[in-house]
Amino acid sequence: MIDGRTVRGRAVEPGAHAVSERGAGRRRGRYSGRRLGMGGPPGTGKGVTRVVVFGLCLLGANAAQAQQTIRDVVPLAFDRPESWAMKYFTALSLPTSMGPPERLGGGTVEVGLEGAFVPQLSDDERRVGFNGTKLEDVNRTRLLGRFRATVGLTATTSLEIAYVPPVTVSGAKPHILGVAIGRPFALSPDWQLGLRLFGQLGTMKGDITCGANEAAAGPDLVRNPYLCEAASTDELKQKLVGVEVSAGYGRGRWRPYIGVSVSYLDLQFQVNALYAGLIDHTLQTTNGETVSLTGGLGVTPAAHWRLAGELFYSPLSVVRPPKVSSQNDGLLNGRVLVSYRF
Repeated sequence: MIDGRTVRGRAVEPGAHAVSERGAGRRRGRYSGRRLGMGGPPGTGKGVTRVVVFGLCLLGANAAQAQQTIRDVVPLAFDRPESWAMKYFTALSLPTSMGPPERLGGGTVEVGLEGAFVPQLSDDERRVGFNGTKLEDVNRTRLLGRFRATVGLTATTSLEIAYVPPVTVSGAKPHILGVAIGRPFALSPDWQLGLRLFGQLGTMKGDITCGANEAAAGPDLVRNPYLCEAASTDELKQKLVGVEVSAGYGRGRWRPYIGVSVSYLDLQFQVNALYAGLIDHTLQTTNGETVSLTGGLGVTPAAHWRLAGELFYSPLSVVRPPKVSSQNDGLLNGRVLVSYRF
């Protein structure tokens, strides 16, 4: 996901025009070399010497250009295609309550495992690189799992911790830590209102800008249109804070709930890619607010055990070229939780 411009019908990074110039230089070098070689009198060796000197100059210039490094810091609008992708994959791990608000009790501990379904994006949705012109290989998994633990700090207040360990799946490695403080408020014997403050830090690493398959295709412009030379080691960094308000109904084994949250996202995408003779370390940044809605059901099948399932939805704005107006392309997914209370 890098910011670029169009050359010969393809979007390329600023500075990539040096590729075509180098190519032209090589063509000029070959033509000039033949003329120099033919220009010297037979046996004198002067024409050969000129060819060698000229060739060494070309090699030196090309080597210097081949090591050209891009270190731009590029702030992006919150609805750019690259920003949309960052928001989308951050929303996948947004920490929700995963259950109705309730009083856990001081000293009580609950540990569990959460799983979130990861929708597979269409080609149009995956076309987010180079301002919406490059197809990115982001469909790496169908499930995101994390550990959760909740500790009762007082009779009414609890501390939550959610952790995604750094496990590599299909070339992508997330590492995310979320923390929340929650408190329920009794509206009636059957209705509970919940308030949660949460924050999250994390990274997601992978070969996004230049996929391993693209790099393996070599000079094949059909499978490797941006001339990737190696799999990239890109990194999405997320920092977010938010507040969630939820409401739950019932006192029995089955308790439905709904919730709404507002989050502020501070996101960065660090490019680490080698393509078309360029070393790209562009840093893209974006920030803004998102809203999410949840609805689910909490179940207590047996003593100490709790199950929860919910639907999560977050509307996400994006401007996809050639369109110039923003549209909604939100995330809708399902989440489940199995936990045990001590």
